[in-house]
Amino acid sequence: MTLALLALALCALGTLLSVVTPAAIGRACGFLLLGAAAVATLSASLSGLASGAQRIGFDPARTHVALRLDPTAAFYLGVLGVVALLVAIYGLGPRASDERRTGRTAAASACAILLASLLACLANDVLLFIFAWELLALAFYWAIAYSGTDADSPSSAYITIVVTHVAGACIVAALLWLAHAAGSFDVDAIVNAGSGARPAGGGVVLVLLLIGFGAKFGVLPLQVWLPYGYRSAPSVVAALMAGGALNVGFYGVTRFIVGFPNVPLWFGILTIVLGAVTAFFGIAWASAQRDMRRLAAYSSVENGGIILAAFGVALAGNALHDHLLVGFAVAAAFVQIAAHAVAKSTLFLSIESIADACGTTSFDALGGLARRMPIVSAVVLLCGMSLAALPPLAGFAGEWLVLESLMQAFRTANVACEVAFALAGAIIGVAAGIAVVTFTKFVGIGILGAARTGQGHGAEPLRSPWRGAALVLGGFAIIAVGVFAAELLRIAGPSIDGISGAAATQAMIGTFPLVQPTFGGFSSISPSGLGIVLCGFTLLFWIIARVFSRPRGRAAAVWTSGEPYAAWTQYTGTGYANPTRVILDAGMRVRPFFELPFYRALTAPLLALAGLVRATQSGVIAAYLSYILAFTIIMLLLFPSIRHW
Repeated sequence: MTLALLALALCALGTLLSVVTPAAIGRACGFLLLGAAAVATLSASLSGLASGAQRIGFDPARTHVALRLDPTAAFYLGVLGVVALLVAIYGLGPRASDERRTGRTAAASACAILLASLLACLANDVLLFIFAWELLALAFYWAIAYSGTDADSPSSAYITIVVTHVAGACIVAALLWLAHAAGSFDVDAIVNAGSGARPAGGGVVLVLLLIGFGAKFGVLPLQVWLPYGYRSAPSVVAALMAGGALNVGFYGVTRFIVGFPNVPLWFGILTIVLGAVTAFFGIAWASAQRDMRRLAAYSSVENGGIILAAFGVALAGNALHDHLLVGFAVAAAFVQIAAHAVAKSTLFLSIESIADACGTTSFDALGGLARRMPIVSAVVLLCGMSLAALPPLAGFAGEWLVLESLMQAFRTANVACEVAFALAGAIIGVAAGIAVVTFTKFVGIGILGAARTGQGHGAEPLRSPWRGAALVLGGFAIIAVGVFAAELLRIAGPSIDGISGAAATQAMIGTFPLVQPTFGGFSSISPSGLGIVLCGFTLLFWIIARVFSRPRGRAAAVWTSGEPYAAWTQYTGTGYANPTRVILDAGMRVRPFFELPFYRALTAPLLALAGLVRATQSGVIAAYLSYILAFTIIMLLLFPSIRHW
């Protein structure tokens, strides 16, 4: 707990110094203190996972300042710490081209985002949690509106703050209802208060919580802010938002929804289906994007849906009182959370390096970066392979476990569960296939081939050692989470077992080096063994290519249907994705129902009503006196009825 308090203090100090210290020194101070806070957060995480729950309160009855570091909070602190460390190391390099002015605001907003995220995960009082949630929303607004150079920053920040505040209102309503039922603001007390709720009331609370927390990680139809917010914020801050702060939404699901007693089965099925549909549409829309940042943002929607589906399996297991199924599903969600965090944060940092070198992130203007920027290209390849769930990287381990959890439908002995699990597994399997196409486009069109424009021709190698160190460290993290998934599960075991109420972790990794479902005799995989085998085959092919002679190559002009070769004859991002777009035409057509046009139609009657009310505010005193007179007459006419009431 001391280390956690130190991390909070360092974040607050970093925010303050970034604001008050002039020029580039403020930016350096902010990212330096962000890195120190990340190290303290990681240390607190490892200690919290090993030592159990620790609590501290500063007169919580009056101030509502009560903190708790238990294994569940410690796991999320660990994810936040890793991402913040990558961002801090990268930020110690030169100021990025998408950071406004000296970059002080970017550093300050990054520290504020980490501060609010840590506080939300540590809060042991509902009012403190709500405060931290709203502080995180304001930190997002600050980062998007004031720290970047994008011309659409004001509108992007407005969309973000509207969605997050609507979500915040749902969370406030649900948590305060539970606090009233519990007669306490303690987090454990209000979660347990759900056991006394009527089925209808408990269902309403769960739906409100799902809407509130789901908006943070982009559940349909609340994903609308992600492509705008991630594009307008500086990439170094967007990396912290997408890889770190997004997981505060999953923390809320873990703490307040998965731990909810007497979860109705229909809600678990709803969560599974909603997660699978979100994953499908997220990656379908990502495949059609022409900009790297927007593609990465929609990819976050896909991963959010996959993780939500895993939590839905845990909720179904909770409803059926199958503790091993709960533990397996939570473990799958945790591995996928860690995989997405390291891959997506590293990808955003890589995109920033490309934007600095080329001045654009458009697929149609890039290409030919593999030779000019080898480190960045290698890291982007690792990120793409992981987000496409290719072995033996982090994304493969996470998605394999999620799909395995959905294959346990036959254990539920419930027809509705069996159908929902099967459909969700099929939809997520299709989404995984689209993800391969999407990130093949990302790497093949954006990195490989020839430079399509002068912007690609002018790219220079990465020269900052800080940036290079952050990207390489992120690449190693992607490999480590995949290859050492069993070790990650062992470390997170106290949290997984505590949530499930069963020895789920030991059942999964008891036969080292295999990782298997908690139920014996089903299936298993060895991520480390798979990594060794793939490396062995790679080495074997390299030796064969070196030892055995091959026919001498003959240079010839590239065949381009009779036309002289030119950069424009290559596939464009749009052209490569067109077959996928044609196949998924129905999915593309429903996009307006989940984007700004949908919300404009939804709010049009409310805005019309607001305009009508605004017209009554003429500023003429005679009009106001007539309103009072009319109200008085109505009250006198209704007085007998009112008195009877």
